[in-house]
Amino acid sequence: MKFSCIMTTYNDGELIRQSVDSVLNQTFESLELIIVDDGSAQHTKEILSSINDPRVKIIPQANDGLSSARNRGMQHAQGDYICFLDADDTRSPWAFAEVARVIDETQAELVLVRGAISRGRTLIEPFLDEKQAEGYDAEVGEFGEMSLADRKAWATSFEPQSANKFISRTLIERGKIVFPNDHFFEDIFFHTMVIAHANSLELIDSRSFTYFQRQLRPQLTASNTQVRFDIIGTARVTFQLFEAHQDFINVRQRGALMIGALRLLRWCEESLPLYHRDAYRVALRRLLRGLDPKFFVISSDTPDPHNLRHPLIRYAKELLA
Repeated sequence: MKFSCIMTTYNDGELIRQSVDSVLNQTFESLELIIVDDGSAQHTKEILSSINDPRVKIIPQANDGLSSARNRGMQHAQGDYICFLDADDTRSPWAFAEVARVIDETQAELVLVRGAISRGRTLIEPFLDEKQAEGYDAEVGEFGEMSLADRKAWATSFEPQSANKFISRTLIERGKIVFPNDHFFEDIFFHTMVIAHANSLELIDSRSFTYFQRQLRPQLTASNTQVRFDIIGTARVTFQLFEAHQDFINVRQRGALMIGALRLLRWCEESLPLYHRDAYRVALRRLLRGLDPKFFVISSDTPDPHNLRHPLIRYAKELLA
């Protein structure tokens, strides 16, 4: 078994060295690291050219955005399983070995892993994926007797982050799954479709990657520009494709997607400057009015037929009132 780790860079400079080292120093050695240089300036190009390891492939392209760069990386991947790592984040040295062990034991097409987030110099916290599904045993880190439908519902509620999944190349090819180009918030689309197309999935509960939220560095999570409007287009495509998928009948999975999307949609609204919010709400109302009403039913056993007790469903209903 071989892993392909896809890393994209755009002017990451010296930061990329620790990310590269965290992949090349894995205890599991059957891997390749594909670095797509998305039009970086000379300084980053010089750092990339100094990497001397036969497992590294450097693929240059004109600046075309994160989704395009990741898609380019997937086109060149030769591994049996594909994962992603941002060029300023890190993997634990045992990460690949642990995933390989689980794949050998279960033959899972999709393996999810936990992560940590670093804010500032020393503060390390659990990543934003601590939601648990009924039936998942957090103490032993296993799904137990959960059905595939319940696993998918739980996994859909997991943080839509590219670094938290190892995906079989067969799954990606069968589902024809790519990142949506020309849109930010691409991870929620990719996350949803990978889970929908998976025939099997497992979870590793230990934290095997670290996401660094860096000061004085432009990151989507630290921005409040009109990029926030992109979530509406990305959510629309995600809803449309999921509605056409057979997993749409899974009410819990459908509800998990709705809650995850609404969480992002509301966060984007709250992070916008006030003078953009009216326009944002107009576009958001148009999106919500076009949805199948089943998206607003998030649980099959709730006594509340409209799920108005959930604050995010209440947020959506208030927008539509």
